[in-house]
Amino acid sequence: MTGVNVNSLISSAIAILEATTKEYNIINDDKGLREAFHEAGRGLLLVQEALRTAETQLDIHGLAGDPQSAMSSLEACNAKAKLSESIFKDVAQAPESSRFERYKAAVQQQGKEKTAEVLTLGMMKDVCDLAENDKIKATMRDQVKGLRNAIDKLSKMEPSVPNEGSGNMFNSYGDSRQFNAPGGTQNNNTGSGNQFTGASFSGPVNFGRNS
Repeated sequence: MTGVNVNSLISSAIAILEATTKEYNIINDDKGLREAFHEAGRGLLLVQEALRTAETQLDIHGLAGDPQSAMSSLEACNAKAKLSESIFKDVAQAPESSRFERYKAAVQQQGKEKTAEVLTLGMMKDVCDLAENDKIKATMRDQVKGLRNAIDKLSKMEPSVPNEGSGNMFNSYGDSRQFNAPGGTQNNNTGSGNQFTGASFSGPVNFGRNS
């Protein structure tokens, strides 16, 4: 039964992404939309192809270990795919002169963290997580590499919607630390020593143990 559920989730995600790609193809040459939007639209095809490979390999080899991890990755991917379809459809149906404004409104409606590129990046990561299953890991290696490269490229691009107002949004898609201090002072201590922020000393100060 679990295998049936996994196949059903993969098929559902592929179908949604195919429909979303058709919507994107209507606007793929619109220069009024930012490059990150277009890179996200092109990235949908990478996700589709990786899911098709995963579907084929899972039909042959099945799943290793606890299937819940694969189910969770696919459920998350499906949720993002549905949001992407809604956004790309909204933009594609808008008159050319107002597509960017329609896109900003669609993102605002879904939540400012749900830009086209954030959703595509999330789906790419979900598929990479799925491909970690031992039964398909070896055969998915090349496609995972392609997805990782796409993640790296897309995550470095300027946002498809400019950050406006007082809110701030930060995204990290790697394993490295991220330090943000919008409108203020950043103080970082990533080691084991002491840190004194805004302190002043009027006399001698000793650090360390007394012998």
